[in-house]
Amino acid sequence: MPDTLKLVALGAGNLASHLVPALDNIGCDILQVYSRSIYNANSLAHSIDSEATADLAKINKQADLYLFMLKDDALEDFLKVFPSPGKNALFVHTAGAKSIEVFREYTNNYACLYPLQSFRKKQSMDMSSVPFLVNANNDFSLRNVRMLARKISHTVNECSDEDRLRYHLSAVLVNNFTNHLHCLANNFLEEYALDSNLLKPIISTGYEKIIDGDPCKSQTGPAQRGDLKLIRKHLQLIKSDSRLSLIYKTISDSITENNKTDNEDR
Repeated sequence: MPDTLKLVALGAGNLASHLVPALDNIGCDILQVYSRSIYNANSLAHSIDSEATADLAKINKQADLYLFMLKDDALEDFLKVFPSPGKNALFVHTAGAKSIEVFREYTNNYACLYPLQSFRKKQSMDMSSVPFLVNANNDFSLRNVRMLARKISHTVNECSDEDRLRYHLSAVLVNNFTNHLHCLANNFLEEYALDSNLLKPIISTGYEKIIDGDPCKSQTGPAQRGDLKLIRKHLQLIKSDSRLSLIYKTISDSITENNKTDNEDR
Protein backbone atom coordinates (compact mmCIF):
# COMPACT_ATOMS: atom_id res chain seq x y z
CA MET A 1 0.00 0.00 0.00
CA PRO A 2 1.44 3.44 -0.94
CA ASP A 3 2.31 6.11 1.65
CA THR A 4 -0.65 8.19 0.48
CA LEU A 5 -3.71 5.99 0.44
CA LYS A 6 -6.13 6.62 -2.42
CA LEU A 7 -9.67 6.09 -1.21
CA VAL A 8 -13.19 6.11 -2.61
CA ALA A 9 -15.88 6.88 -0.03
CA LEU A 10 -19.16 5.08 -0.65
CA GLY A 11 -21.89 6.77 1.35
CA ALA A 12 -22.40 10.33 2.56
CA GLY A 13 -24.60 9.87 5.60
CA ASN A 14 -24.14 10.56 9.30
CA LEU A 15 -21.10 8.34 9.80
CA ALA A 16 -19.43 9.44 6.55
CA SER A 17 -19.81 13.10 7.51
CA HIS A 18 -17.36 12.46 10.38
CA LEU A 19 -15.19 9.58 9.17
CA VAL A 20 -14.36 10.90 5.70
CA PRO A 21 -13.03 14.26 6.98
CA ALA A 22 -11.05 12.35 9.63
CA LEU A 23 -9.43 10.23 6.90
CA ASP A 24 -8.73 13.35 4.89
CA ASN A 25 -7.09 14.93 7.95
CA ILE A 26 -4.65 12.01 8.37
CA GLY A 27 -3.49 12.36 4.77
CA CYS A 28 -5.66 9.98 2.77
CA ASP A 29 -6.33 11.06 -0.81
CA ILE A 30 -10.12 10.95 -1.06
CA LEU A 31 -10.54 10.53 -4.80
CA GLN A 32 -14.31 10.47 -4.80
CA VAL A 33 -17.44 10.53 -2.69
CA TYR A 34 -20.41 8.47 -3.90
CA SER A 35 -24.01 8.72 -2.73
CA ARG A 36 -27.36 7.96 -4.34
CA SER A 37 -28.12 11.58 -3.49
CA ILE A 38 -25.89 13.88 -5.53
CA TYR A 39 -26.73 16.65 -3.05
CA ASN A 40 -25.28 14.61 -0.15
CA ALA A 41 -22.29 13.54 -2.24
CA ASN A 42 -21.57 17.13 -3.27
CA SER A 43 -21.92 18.44 0.27
CA LEU A 44 -19.40 15.98 1.72
CA ALA A 45 -17.04 16.08 -1.27
CA HIS A 46 -16.94 19.88 -1.22
CA SER A 47 -15.87 19.89 2.44
CA ILE A 48 -12.72 17.91 1.60
CA ASP A 49 -12.11 19.23 -1.94
CA SER A 50 -12.99 15.93 -3.61
CA GLU A 51 -15.12 14.75 -6.52
CA ALA A 52 -18.76 13.78 -6.06
CA THR A 53 -20.84 11.30 -8.02
CA ALA A 54 -24.22 9.61 -7.83
CA ASP A 55 -23.46 7.41 -10.86
CA LEU A 56 -22.00 3.97 -10.17
CA ALA A 57 -20.72 3.79 -13.74
CA LYS A 58 -18.42 6.70 -12.91
CA ILE A 59 -16.83 5.13 -9.83
CA ASN A 60 -13.05 5.67 -9.86
CA LYS A 61 -11.34 2.29 -10.28
CA GLN A 62 -7.85 3.50 -9.40
CA ALA A 63 -8.27 3.63 -5.63
CA ASP A 64 -6.36 1.50 -3.15
CA LEU A 65 -9.29 1.26 -0.75
CA TYR A 66 -13.07 1.36 -1.16
CA LEU A 67 -14.84 2.35 2.05
CA PHE A 68 -18.47 1.17 2.24
CA MET A 69 -20.36 3.35 4.74
CA LEU A 70 -23.82 1.96 4.06
CA LYS A 71 -26.65 0.57 6.16
CA ASP A 72 -26.06 -3.05 7.14
CA ASP A 73 -29.09 -4.31 5.24
CA ALA A 74 -28.13 -2.42 2.05
CA LEU A 75 -24.56 -3.63 1.64
CA GLU A 76 -25.15 -7.00 -0.01
CA ASP A 77 -27.48 -5.64 -2.70
CA PHE A 78 -25.14 -2.71 -3.33
CA LEU A 79 -22.18 -5.04 -3.92
CA LYS A 80 -24.13 -6.87 -6.62
CA VAL A 81 -24.24 -3.72 -8.76
CA PHE A 82 -20.93 -2.17 -7.70
CA PRO A 83 -18.47 -1.99 -10.63
CA SER A 84 -15.42 -4.11 -9.80
CA PRO A 85 -12.11 -2.24 -9.58
CA GLY A 86 -10.24 -5.57 -9.60
CA LYS A 87 -9.62 -8.43 -7.21
CA ASN A 88 -6.71 -6.77 -5.38
CA ALA A 89 -8.55 -3.65 -4.19
CA LEU A 90 -9.09 -3.40 -0.45
CA PHE A 91 -12.79 -3.37 0.43
CA VAL A 92 -13.66 -2.09 3.92
CA HIS A 93 -17.07 -1.70 5.55
CA THR A 94 -18.05 0.19 8.70
CA ALA A 95 -21.01 -2.00 9.72
CA GLY A 96 -21.44 -3.17 13.29
CA ALA A 97 -23.51 -6.26 12.49
CA LYS A 98 -22.18 -7.43 9.12
CA SER A 99 -19.50 -10.08 8.61
CA ILE A 100 -16.49 -9.13 6.52
CA GLU A 101 -17.20 -12.28 4.52
CA VAL A 102 -19.82 -10.29 2.61
CA PHE A 103 -16.85 -9.23 0.44
CA ARG A 104 -15.45 -12.72 -0.18
CA GLU A 105 -16.58 -13.16 -3.79
CA TYR A 106 -15.69 -9.60 -4.83
CA THR A 107 -12.07 -9.12 -3.75
CA ASN A 108 -9.08 -10.87 -2.23
CA ASN A 109 -8.59 -8.21 0.43
CA TYR A 110 -11.29 -7.08 2.84
CA ALA A 111 -11.78 -5.73 6.33
CA CYS A 112 -13.99 -3.87 8.78
CA LEU A 113 -13.35 -0.43 10.30
CA TYR A 114 -16.15 0.00 12.84
CA PRO A 115 -16.38 3.12 15.01
CA LEU A 116 -18.27 2.31 18.20
CA GLN A 117 -20.22 5.54 18.36
CA SER A 118 -23.49 7.12 17.26
CA PHE A 119 -23.11 9.89 14.68
CA ARG A 120 -25.23 12.79 13.49
CA LYS A 121 -24.38 15.30 10.79
CA LYS A 122 -23.10 18.66 12.08
CA GLN A 123 -22.69 17.18 15.55
CA SER A 124 -19.40 18.03 17.24
CA MET A 125 -17.32 14.85 17.59
CA ASP A 126 -13.77 14.19 18.75
CA MET A 127 -12.88 11.22 16.56
CA SER A 128 -9.71 10.54 18.55
CA SER A 129 -11.93 9.47 21.48
CA VAL A 130 -14.06 7.08 19.41
CA PRO A 131 -13.14 3.37 19.87
CA PHE A 132 -12.53 1.54 16.59
CA LEU A 133 -13.01 -2.21 16.16
CA VAL A 134 -11.10 -3.75 13.25
CA ASN A 135 -10.69 -7.14 11.64
CA ALA A 136 -9.69 -8.45 8.22
CA ASN A 137 -9.30 -11.57 6.12
CA ASN A 138 -5.49 -11.39 5.80
CA ASP A 139 -2.41 -9.68 7.22
CA PHE A 140 -2.22 -7.10 4.41
CA SER A 141 -5.79 -5.94 4.95
CA LEU A 142 -5.51 -5.96 8.75
CA ARG A 143 -2.27 -3.99 8.71
CA ASN A 144 -3.78 -1.25 6.56
CA VAL A 145 -7.13 -0.93 8.31
CA ARG A 146 -5.39 -0.98 11.71
CA MET A 147 -2.99 1.74 10.54
CA LEU A 148 -5.90 3.98 9.50
CA ALA A 149 -7.75 3.43 12.77
CA ARG A 150 -4.66 4.18 14.88
CA LYS A 151 -4.04 7.43 13.05
CA ILE A 152 -7.60 8.54 13.85
CA SER A 153 -8.26 7.15 17.33
CA HIS A 154 -6.49 6.49 20.63
CA THR A 155 -8.48 3.26 21.07
CA VAL A 156 -8.24 0.50 18.45
CA ASN A 157 -9.12 -3.14 19.16
CA GLU A 158 -8.90 -6.15 16.87
CA CYS A 159 -12.25 -7.87 17.10
CA SER A 160 -13.92 -10.82 15.36
CA ASP A 161 -17.21 -10.47 13.50
CA GLU A 162 -18.96 -12.25 16.37
CA ASP A 163 -17.54 -10.03 19.10
CA ARG A 164 -18.19 -6.88 17.06
CA LEU A 165 -21.84 -7.94 16.85
CA ARG A 166 -21.87 -8.36 20.65
CA TYR A 167 -20.49 -4.84 21.06
CA HIS A 168 -23.09 -3.57 18.60
CA LEU A 169 -25.94 -5.18 20.53
CA SER A 170 -24.59 -3.71 23.77
CA ALA A 171 -24.37 -0.28 22.15
CA VAL A 172 -28.03 -0.56 21.13
CA LEU A 173 -28.94 -1.32 24.75
CA VAL A 174 -27.02 1.56 26.30
CA ASN A 175 -27.65 4.14 23.57
CA ASN A 176 -30.73 3.46 21.45
CA PHE A 177 -32.83 1.82 24.15
CA THR A 178 -32.03 4.39 26.83
CA ASN A 179 -32.71 7.19 24.35
CA HIS A 180 -36.12 5.64 23.71
CA LEU A 181 -36.81 5.59 27.44
CA HIS A 182 -36.01 9.30 27.59
CA CYS A 183 -38.41 9.83 24.70
CA LEU A 184 -41.18 7.95 26.52
CA ALA A 185 -40.56 9.91 29.72
CA ASN A 186 -40.70 13.21 27.82
CA ASN A 187 -43.95 12.20 26.12
CA PHE A 188 -45.49 11.14 29.43
CA LEU A 189 -44.66 14.48 31.08
CA GLU A 190 -45.83 16.48 28.07
CA GLU A 191 -49.18 14.69 28.28
CA TYR A 192 -49.65 16.35 31.66
CA ALA A 193 -48.06 19.69 30.61
CA LEU A 194 -45.06 19.04 32.88
CA ASP A 195 -41.50 20.22 32.24
CA SER A 196 -39.16 17.43 31.08
CA ASN A 197 -36.17 19.76 31.55
CA LEU A 198 -36.43 19.06 35.26
CA LEU A 199 -35.15 15.54 34.52
CA LYS A 200 -31.84 16.78 33.11
CA PRO A 201 -29.91 16.93 36.42
CA ILE A 202 -30.84 13.35 37.34
CA ILE A 203 -30.02 12.21 33.80
CA SER A 204 -26.60 13.85 34.07
CA THR A 205 -25.91 12.36 37.50
CA GLY A 206 -27.07 8.92 36.36
CA TYR A 207 -24.72 8.85 33.38
CA GLU A 208 -21.82 10.12 35.48
CA LYS A 209 -22.30 7.15 37.83
CA ILE A 210 -22.41 4.75 34.88
CA ILE A 211 -19.24 6.16 33.32
CA ASP A 212 -17.29 6.40 36.56
CA GLY A 213 -18.28 3.08 38.10
CA ASP A 214 -20.11 -0.24 37.81
CA PRO A 215 -23.72 0.31 36.63
CA CYS A 216 -24.83 -2.90 38.32
CA LYS A 217 -23.62 -1.57 41.68
CA SER A 218 -25.04 1.93 41.23
CA GLN A 219 -28.61 0.77 40.50
CA THR A 220 -31.27 2.53 42.57
CA GLY A 221 -35.07 2.81 42.49
CA PRO A 222 -38.13 0.91 43.72
CA ALA A 223 -37.32 -2.36 41.96
CA GLN A 224 -33.80 -2.38 43.43
CA ARG A 225 -35.27 -1.77 46.91
CA GLY A 226 -38.05 -4.29 46.43
CA ASP A 227 -40.68 -1.58 46.96
CA LEU A 228 -43.64 -3.40 45.42
CA LYS A 229 -46.15 -0.87 46.78
CA LEU A 230 -44.52 1.97 44.83
CA ILE A 231 -44.18 -0.17 41.70
CA ARG A 232 -47.93 -0.89 41.80
CA LYS A 233 -48.63 2.83 42.25
CA HIS A 234 -46.52 3.65 39.17
CA LEU A 235 -48.23 0.95 37.13
CA GLN A 236 -51.64 2.28 38.17
CA LEU A 237 -50.57 5.72 36.92
CA ILE A 238 -49.79 4.40 33.42
CA LYS A 239 -52.39 1.63 33.17
CA SER A 240 -53.99 3.23 30.10
CA ASP A 241 -50.69 2.93 28.19
CA SER A 242 -50.17 -0.80 27.68
CA ARG A 243 -46.81 -0.35 25.92
CA LEU A 244 -45.30 1.83 28.65
CA SER A 245 -46.76 -0.45 31.33
CA LEU A 246 -45.12 -3.49 29.73
CA ILE A 247 -41.74 -1.73 29.46
CA TYR A 248 -41.93 -0.55 33.08
CA LYS A 249 -42.86 -4.01 34.37
CA THR A 250 -40.31 -5.86 32.23
CA ILE A 251 -37.41 -3.66 33.29
CA SER A 252 -38.52 -3.67 36.94
CA ASP A 253 -38.66 -7.47 36.89
CA SER A 254 -35.19 -7.58 35.34
CA ILE A 255 -33.77 -5.26 38.00
CA THR A 256 -35.36 -7.38 40.74
CA GLU A 257 -33.96 -10.58 39.26
CA ASN A 258 -30.52 -9.04 38.80
CA ASN A 259 -30.57 -7.88 42.40
CA LYS A 260 -31.36 -11.42 43.59
CA THR A 261 -28.44 -12.79 41.56
CA ASP A 262 -26.06 -10.17 42.97
CA ASN A 263 -27.13 -10.97 46.52
CA GLU A 264 -26.62 -14.70 45.93
CA ASP A 265 -23.10 -14.05 44.61
CA ARG A 266 -22.03 -12.09 47.68
